[in-house]
Amino acid sequence: MFIGREKELKNLNNLYNTNKFQFPVIYGRRRVGKTALINEFVKDKDCSCYR
Repeated sequence: MFIGREKELKNLNNLYNTNKFQFPVIYGRRRVGKTALINEFVKDKDCSCYR
């Protein structure tokens, strides 16, 4: 279940869909959902990242 991060997820998808190089930095306190946000972002994308 993924709740409350729609704005951040939309921003990541917008950066992903541009034709320019992007390097987003995701930071924050521990246990606030950074990894969950990344996992939700890559769920439907072809990537070679660790899940």
